[in-house]
Amino acid sequence: MRAWQPGGRFSADFETNEILAAIAEDLQRPVGTICDWYVYDPVNTTVDPLYGVGSYDGGGRRWKGPYKLPVIKARWSQGGVPQDDAGFYGADDLHLTLDAEEIERIAPGVLNNPDIQNRGRIIWKGQVYRPFYVQQAGIVAERYTLVIVNCKQVMPEEMVNDPQFSAYASTVPDHLDL
Repeated sequence: MRAWQPGGRFSADFETNEILAAIAEDLQRPVGTICDWYVYDPVNTTVDPLYGVGSYDGGGRRWKGPYKLPVIKARWSQGGVPQDDAGFYGADDLHLTLDAEEIERIAPGVLNNPDIQNRGRIIWKGQVYRPFYVQQAGIVAERYTLVIVNCKQVMPEEMVNDPQFSAYASTVPDHLDL
């Protein structure tokens, strides 16, 4: 056997499947967490023609889901309060590492459509987040194993025209334990 002619049972697909199984067994189950992923639904969304936001009268923006996703790693950062033209505004950041095949299972094709993935919503610990950076990672023989998702907290006033998330606009987040 030559290096350019791999053979035997240790093919790239075998190795990738083993990596994904190890991620599930060693990282998701004992130490991971769960998030709810909502996939943007442009077909059933009603948008105000003037302002370009969800129109509450027509049902507003809509998402499919929730889909329970096991999270390999979650890193939460409380938002700083930088001053800008709008004044002081602080929103939390959330960095998630997810299993690429889990996302593909719940929403086939979403990883290849940045417009849909960046309009999605993620619920984690009672807070609503909007993905703004979704990057596939951990490639083994043209197959991705991981997805990195960076999110920004959606504030209550931003959910006014999103009836699906109105319950989150008036609750105290789980991680604050108030």
